[in-house]
Amino acid sequence: MAPYLGWGLLAGLGLALVLFGAPLAALAPSLYALASQPYAWLAEPINTLRLGLGIPLLSAFLLGLLGALAPCQLSTNAAALSWLARDALEAQGSAWKRVGWFLLGKALVYLALAGVAVWVFGGTFTAPGALFTGVRRVLGPLMVLMGFLLLGLIRLPGPSLGPGRLGDWARARGGSLGAFTLGAAFGLAFCPTMFFLFFGAMLPAAVASRAGLVFPALFALGTAVPVLLILALLDRGKPKGEVLGEMRRGGRRLNLAGGVVLVVAGLYDTLVYWFL
Repeated sequence: MAPYLGWGLLAGLGLALVLFGAPLAALAPSLYALASQPYAWLAEPINTLRLGLGIPLLSAFLLGLLGALAPCQLSTNAAALSWLARDALEAQGSAWKRVGWFLLGKALVYLALAGVAVWVFGGTFTAPGALFTGVRRVLGPLMVLMGFLLLGLIRLPGPSLGPGRLGDWARARGGSLGAFTLGAAFGLAFCPTMFFLFFGAMLPAAVASRAGLVFPALFALGTAVPVLLILALLDRGKPKGEVLGEMRRGGRRLNLAGGVVLVVAGLYDTLVYWFL
């Protein structure tokens, strides 16, 4: 009965969004403003450091770090962390391999976007446009769906996802494909702040530098700093085997925590980018 209950809850959420669209539209700007506060607090000191150092490659990384504070990246980083932490720790120490594939997916998407901006549009993107808005609207419900899968509330047909567990198909292949796909999808998560940092600040610096092709990868690394730091802290001060043992014993709690984070992040994205 659990899968039917889960699908019923999903349908109920969708119906609530339709019925309460007007009040949610009034709430969306406040949510976005609240999520923008970390960027507002830290943007000036990080940008001052970037300009003061005057090192182009480091500047690309710091711009990515600023991007990690953008509202669209806060939600996707929370979702990525909940997925990567559970999956990597259950895989007995392959955390950094999977993080590497996640970063590769994100970096390749950024490189492709930079290439399109330079060679197709002449580097003159001026607004996020329909593409990024559409992606943001898809990612929110997708994260809610991922959260329900992780919580075991729903099951998708076919062997790729198994009995209600997100990523079984990817984990059967070492988890690399799942992490890469997640990074590529979240690489398309743009909001006005992120758009300005990438196309307005990072891209002109990349075009002016001989090492410009490296800039998107450094930018991607900067956006993932919160995920990297929290993953590193998970086993800080303890032998890896002890940490893995604790994670395996608390596997159900990890599933619940990761699923809740994904659902909350997805609901935030859905509210903001469907009603803003």
